[in-house]
Amino acid sequence: MRWSVDFFYDELKNKIKAEHFSGYSQNSILQDFYAALSISNVQSLIVGDINDELASESKDNEYQSKVNTNLSYGFLKNRIIALFFSDKDMSIITEELRTLFKKHTIPIRPNRKYEGDVSKYRKRTKPKVLKNKKDAM
Repeated sequence: MRWSVDFFYDELKNKIKAEHFSGYSQNSILQDFYAALSISNVQSLIVGDINDELASESKDNEYQSKVNTNLSYGFLKNRIIALFFSDKDMSIITEELRTLFKKHTIPIRPNRKYEGDVSKYRKRTKPKVLKNKKDAM
């Protein structure tokens, strides 16, 4: 029951990098966090529709497909300013994003198991935390 919540935390922390802030003040941290959440909401709105379409289209295929979330955040990152602040019609940019998202899909493979080596994590050193390093969002 918790998997969807855990996957969302993974998206926030690793794909959107919501923990990497551009400033030290409370306002800048809140602004960065809310911007990351709003980008995630826009992405999930577009991807949700496309995943429903892909599920209905791929009934004849061996595997169902879904949108590659990592690539979709990258495509959205380059177009988010144009989406909200451009003179172009918003539907044109959204349609461009939809075609890009639909073009880059990955198969859903059920019943996969990966036997990981648990002892390899004990050998790792602590990761170095770099101050205020953030991808250009």
